[in-house]
Amino acid sequence: MSLENELKANSVGFWGMVSQSISGMAPTCDVVAFMTAGAAFAMAALPLSYLLAFAVMFIEVNTIYHLSKHRASAGGYYSYVAAGIGPRSAVFTAFMVIFYQIVSVAAIPVYVGGVFLPGVLAELHVALPGWFWIAMVLFFVGVPFVLGVAGIRPTIRFIVLSSFVEIAFLVVTSIIIISRVHPSAPLVPFQMGTVGVKGVALGMIFGITSFIGVGSHTPLGEEAKHRSQSRGRMIGRAAMISLALVGTALTLSAYALTVGWGLGNMGSFAQNGAPGVVVFEHYLGPLGAIALVILALNSALADGIALVTSSARILYAISRDELLHASFAQVNGRAAPRMGVVVLSGVAMVLGIGTGLLLGPDNAFNMLTTAVLFGLVAAHTLLNLSVIRLYAKMKSLHVIRHFVLPVLSTVILFAVLYSSIWPPVYPLWLSPAVFVLVAAAVVLYIRHLRHNKPDQLANADGLAAAAQDQFA
Repeated sequence: MSLENELKANSVGFWGMVSQSISGMAPTCDVVAFMTAGAAFAMAALPLSYLLAFAVMFIEVNTIYHLSKHRASAGGYYSYVAAGIGPRSAVFTAFMVIFYQIVSVAAIPVYVGGVFLPGVLAELHVALPGWFWIAMVLFFVGVPFVLGVAGIRPTIRFIVLSSFVEIAFLVVTSIIIISRVHPSAPLVPFQMGTVGVKGVALGMIFGITSFIGVGSHTPLGEEAKHRSQSRGRMIGRAAMISLALVGTALTLSAYALTVGWGLGNMGSFAQNGAPGVVVFEHYLGPLGAIALVILALNSALADGIALVTSSARILYAISRDELLHASFAQVNGRAAPRMGVVVLSGVAMVLGIGTGLLLGPDNAFNMLTTAVLFGLVAAHTLLNLSVIRLYAKMKSLHVIRHFVLPVLSTVILFAVLYSSIWPPVYPLWLSPAVFVLVAAAVVLYIRHLRHNKPDQLANADGLAAAAQDQFA
């Protein structure tokens, strides 16, 4: 059974794509996880780190927008890079996207179960058993596994409402907290202060990785309700709107938590375990704190669903091009690439539990999150090169949109990446080693394809057969 034959009954609308993207960014979970980790480096400049990360990713969405106009494929970025650079770079990009999405799926429950929930319950003088975080990894990856195998329809139903509730909740509560604090020096959180460029850049690691799911809806391109000619524009617009909503909510939240905790006390922010809950309880009462916890847990589930289903569809597209085992191109009756969901969920479980046991949940989360940044920079660098080359080949290169902005985004991403590894900071310095091992394995696999499947590799584009003539 092919995915194309199942799409008519499982098509996704514009707001479904926006919701998929929002859920992939997991905004409420970012508030309790990524912001807490980022504050250890950025301190009172945490809002500046998030504002700059928001700006960088908005520039990056420009690339997604202009590439998606020419491709609507289950391969997402895989198909975009195939159009701009070629199939070998496309395969590398595909596996980098899968790498950083699945590492993120592994990292979030490690933090939620090993740091966040123990921190919340510690405020109530409740101690959790040492194995609790392992159960949380199994739960937060296991539920997306079940829903992912069930197919895209229940997935979209699950995330549409919750994603917009999250955004509204974060915006409204942040405004309330800021109004009650009434900070006497409102612009200080947007200054580098004592942490300097290094501290802000390290904070940006967690800010940028908060937005990694912005393209998680692109593999749903073939499932869009719109006519095939307009699907690409729909994908690009969904990316812009979802990023604008999440970026606004997260920047406001970073500011509210910083001023709510106290500019001079941010050194203790990351040491608390659940500082967001403390701030919400102080300014919004127990109901506000409980609502944050519930939405954060729901956000972690939605994030796993969005990223696992996105990565499984990329594997589907690669397999459809005959570059992977045929089982990855098989779908169930609800258009879910079952084998991809099973394998990726298993990898996420092993990775989360393995790194948590070796490093401890807190260090494992920081290391995995930085590894996510490496995969993201690799994939988005190739995306930026693709948009330049594609529009140059079409002789319609716009200097600002198709050259200056992609180059600027790439330079900033590499600057942040450099700050994450030099000078070495434990456990962040472990991340490059993880990335190099994965990247080397992908390169070896591409060499294997060149020798054993040269024709299939040369023709790989991630497109369904019905779309190949249209995008030729």
